[in-house]
Amino acid sequence: MIDPSSPLAGKTMFLGVGAQKSGTTWLSRYLADHPDVYMSALKEMHFWGNRTSKAKWPNSAFEKRIARLRANGSTSLSTFNLISALQDRLTMRGDIEKYTAYFEDRVEDHSAFGEISPAYCKLSRDELALIKSQYPEVKIIYLMRNPADRLWSQIRFSEEAETLEEMEQKIDASFDKQVYQDRLDYVNTIQNLQAVFAPENLHFEFFEHLFTQEAVDKICAFLGVAPHAGEFSKKRNVSIKMPLQPKLRADIVARLEPHYTFVRDMFDREIPLSWQRDLTELRNAG
Repeated sequence: MIDPSSPLAGKTMFLGVGAQKSGTTWLSRYLADHPDVYMSALKEMHFWGNRTSKAKWPNSAFEKRIARLRANGSTSLSTFNLISALQDRLTMRGDIEKYTAYFEDRVEDHSAFGEISPAYCKLSRDELALIKSQYPEVKIIYLMRNPADRLWSQIRFSEEAETLEEMEQKIDASFDKQVYQDRLDYVNTIQNLQAVFAPENLHFEFFEHLFTQEAVDKICAFLGVAPHAGEFSKKRNVSIKMPLQPKLRADIVARLEPHYTFVRDMFDREIPLSWQRDLTELRNAG
């Protein structure tokens, strides 16, 4: 809970909760460049959902990252800030008060502050309810991407293959891996978010619409900060370019059809053209 005397009092807190490969890295840079927003130097803090975990990850990953940054020898301010953020993240472990202090130590005259961890899309309702109990007015941002495109991008980003054929062979296996299932389940994520947070504290956006001034202006309005120009030509965290063959795409769309239709029914005409096209082709094939 943020104390009334805290430097965070009266400021807007936000969490980006995914989805992976849906523009979260680009959005984090956009918000970091906004003069009225403090965006954590450590984009993916992986705090929520890991507070009581006994697993070595994510702390092992943070330790390795610190070692790589120090070995690189950079003396830039951004590197210093990132190492400081990583060290504080290791120290806080599962302590919510230290999580709050992490921002108290860094937020200055900003109007909004927060972090983006795509893995938060798989948080349970209990964990989401805990977040709300600690930060009652926290704002939640959830980005979505065409399910077939998002899955194919995650596979290309996460898996290793020397040829397109080898990469395509990994599609079937992805449906049996929890790390993929968690991140493609738009239905469960949206239902959990809506069950816990008030509608005015939820903002949904599509990857296909994100890279426009209109979309980022809506995000700024949601966070209560002034509009800020976006650099839409810069792509970040881009996966290896490999085309998805039409038959394989049709197979993925068929398997992910519940997520297409759930989002379509929720947003109606707002869904991007590629989503509509996939649903039309699926209907025609049936």
